Amino acid sequence: MTSTVRRALPAELDGVVRLFAEAFVDDPMITWPLRGARPTGVASMFTVVIDEAYGPMEAVWVAGVDTARVEGAAVWLAPDQTARFDEIETATRPKIAALTDDGGARYAAFWDWLDSHIPDEPCWFLDILAVREEARGLGLASALVRHGLGLARAAGQPAVLETGNPANVAIYEHLGFRVVERTNAPDGGPAIWFLRADPA
Repeated sequence: MTSTVRRALPAELDGVVRLFAEAFVDDPMITWPLRGARPTGVASMFTVVIDEAYGPMEAVWVAGVDTARVEGAAVWLAPDQTARFDEIETATRPKIAALTDDGGARYAAFWDWLDSHIPDEPCWFLDILAVREEARGLGLASALVRHGLGLARAAGQPAVLETGNPANVAIYEHLGFRVVERTNAPDGGPAIWFLRADPA
């Protein structure tokens, strides 16, 4: 199946939030730093991130065959946005901290650590990717990844991502990424894989 990838419309961002919340409700990159947050807290976190950061930046891309709802979505940050990732991410912390049981201390420490792994060179950053469960296997994830890789290659720049899901690693490798580091987050945090795709 071929799917067209396009920027999310403002009216679709609520659907993107719901999709991300469903997809990441058990993901260690979300559950571990949020510490004690309920599933509704995961949705609230994505509401802050999408509504206050990535939506206004027009960094959200969607793909699917059902135009009535979002079936697949990704956040691709262009190099100028990637260079400001720590600033962008830090600005969302006050509201997210209220969702945790430790005032956001673990969340802040975890994301500070992740931020430190983003290369200093200009690069495209795949920060979030999800496909609705019933739409998996239709090529939507591949289309969303390849779209960003195409932008990066056209600019002659690398693309990077990080994942806490070991099942995703082989998928990303199949699409052209390679693992550059696998390490555990500090203070007993989850294992994280850092991947990179260099321009051809």
